[in-house]
Amino acid sequence: MRLTRHLATSHLALMAALSVVGTAAFGDTVPPSQLTAVNVSGTTPMSAAAVDLAAMGYSELEFYTEGTAQRYRGAMDNEFETAEVIDGGHPYRSRVLLRRPTPEAFNGTLVVEWTNVTAGQDIDFAFAEMHEHLLTQGYAVAVVSAQRMGVERLKTWSPERYAGLSVDAENTDPQTGGEIDINVGVPGNWADPLSWDVYSQTVAALTDTEAANAPLQGYEIETVVALGQSQSARRLTSYYNTIQPLTGTFDAFLFDDLAGQLRDDLPIPAITVNSEVLADMFSPAQPSEYVRIWELAGSAHSSVYGAEYVNRMVLRDASYPSETGPLSFTDTLASQNCDLPPSYSKVDNGAALAAALVALEAWAENGTPAPASQLFARDAAGDVQRDAQGLPIGGLLLPEYSVPSTTYAINGPSVFCMLSGYSLDLTPEEMTARYGTSQAYAEAVDTAAQALVEAGYLLPFDAAASLERAKAVEFFQ
Repeated sequence: MRLTRHLATSHLALMAALSVVGTAAFGDTVPPSQLTAVNVSGTTPMSAAAVDLAAMGYSELEFYTEGTAQRYRGAMDNEFETAEVIDGGHPYRSRVLLRRPTPEAFNGTLVVEWTNVTAGQDIDFAFAEMHEHLLTQGYAVAVVSAQRMGVERLKTWSPERYAGLSVDAENTDPQTGGEIDINVGVPGNWADPLSWDVYSQTVAALTDTEAANAPLQGYEIETVVALGQSQSARRLTSYYNTIQPLTGTFDAFLFDDLAGQLRDDLPIPAITVNSEVLADMFSPAQPSEYVRIWELAGSAHSSVYGAEYVNRMVLRDASYPSETGPLSFTDTLASQNCDLPPSYSKVDNGAALAAALVALEAWAENGTPAPASQLFARDAAGDVQRDAQGLPIGGLLLPEYSVPSTTYAINGPSVFCMLSGYSLDLTPEEMTARYGTSQAYAEAVDTAAQALVEAGYLLPFDAAASLERAKAVEFFQ
C-alpha cells in the first residue's frame, strides 16, 4: 500500500538491528490511542475549521485521544540518531479534529497536522494556507493537539469541554539526570516528552479503519503525510530524524517554514517550503536524495490568504480577548509596535505547499521524485545573496513575485513583526507604467504560472487563481 514504508524497512534493517538496547525496531506496531467523540452540550470545539465545510462536502469531528505514552532519549533538536525508549506507561488525554469528505470523495491521503502553539493556542497554520486545495481535492485532514501549551489553553478556553485533558509528564531522564525534551528556544516549546507518542498513537487510531466505530471506517487510506508549520515543523524535524525510524508512521513529511536539517539516510520523502523572511534568521538546511527544499522569494511567514483564515478563526473563538473586544491574529502582531503595519505577502505559500503535497504523494506512492530543490544563493557565511534592489537571488519564484503587483519589505523590529512581513499594492498608475495594459499583465502572469505548472512547482488550480487575481488588478485608464 505504501511504497516508502517497504523501501524504508529494507534500507534501515541493519540500522535497527544494531541499535542500542531500549530502542524499538523500525516499523514496530504503534498502539492506537482510544478515540472518544466529544459531545459536551453547550460547547463548541476550539480552533475548528473557519470555512463552511458542509458546503464543500466535508464534516468535522472532534475526539478525545487518550492512551499511555513512552518517553524517548535523544528526541530533540539537532539530533540525527534514532531515539531510544526510556520507559512507558505515561497516561495522556488530548484531542484531535478530523475533517473528512465522504468515503466516495476521499482521495486516499490522510494529512495530519501537528498544531502550532507559538501564539499560546492550537493554530493549524498550514491548513490555513492550503485549505482550498485540501478541501476541493478529497483529502482527509486530522489536526492533533500534541503539546502542553495548546492543551492547557484548550482547558482555560472551555473548561466544560476540555478540563480532563493532560499531556504532562516528568521531564527528567532517570539515567542521566538531564532534561528529556529540551526547550530549544522556539516559543511554545515547553517540555513535551509525551508529544511524540500522542501524535503517533493518534495517527495509528485514525488509520485503523477496521476498528469498531473507527472515524475513517470505509475509507481506503493509501498515504499518510505529516504536516507542520514553523514551531511544529521544528518538532516534526525531530520526529523525522529520531522517531519516524522507530514507528514508520508516515509515508511522507511536509514542512511549512522552519524545518531544521533532516537526516540523509532515511528513504522517507520530505519537502520543506521556506519563506524569505526566515532565510537569514536560521542556518540553511541542505537537501538530499529524499529531501527537497523550496525557498519562496518574496514570501512572509504567512501569506495574506493564510492570515485571513487565521483571523476569522481566532475572532470567532474570541481566543485573544482585550478591553475593547476580541483581537484578530493580525491585531496581536500590530500591538508589538511594528515598523510597518503587518500585512504579510501576496506570494501564495499555500500554492507552493499544495504542489509539494501532490509531489510527495507521487513520490510515496510510485517512487517519482519531487521536483528539484529551489534555493537562494548564499555567500560563504550562509547569508542570502541579494541583487542591487535587495531582492534575493535564486529561490522559487511564484507569479505574485516574478510578475508583481505588490512591493514587499522586511518588517521589524521584533521577531513577530519580521515574520509578518509587509506588502503594499502598486497603484494603477504604477501598474500601467510597468506593464502597459491589464491584458499584458495578465498574459505575463499566465506565462509565468504555466511554466511553473510544467515544472511541477504549481498546480493548475493555483495557476488559474493567480490569473484571476491578475485580471482583477486595477490599471490607470
